[in-house]
Amino acid sequence: MTWDERLAAGQVIILDGATGTELERRGVPMHDVSWSSIASLSHPATLRQIHADYIAAGAEIVIANTFAASRYLLEAAGLAEQVRAANEAAVALAREARDRAAGQREVWIAGVAL
Repeated sequence: MTWDERLAAGQVIILDGATGTELERRGVPMHDVSWSSIASLSHPATLRQIHADYIAAGAEIVIANTFAASRYLLEAAGLAEQVRAANEAAVALAREARDRAAGQREVWIAGVAL
């Protein structure tokens, strides 16, 4: 059954949990302004594992760590030169986790912009 068919049938599609909060819980330092955005560059193994853990728990969509990686927030944090790298790394890590953890299940990668 396709996702459109599932949604039309009223089925639930499971989204992952709070990535930034989970990064913080696992000891990744948060930036005062851009919070978890740089974790994609500074703690890739932790971020990849969080995505894999959500997939193992049944998530069908994982959100790449892009929530606070906008130019607006990274410029305010003095990290404007990291915008592209942070976002590319966030998506790549989510894909790697999916490729390792999803098996034959379909898992989508979403991005969020603030």
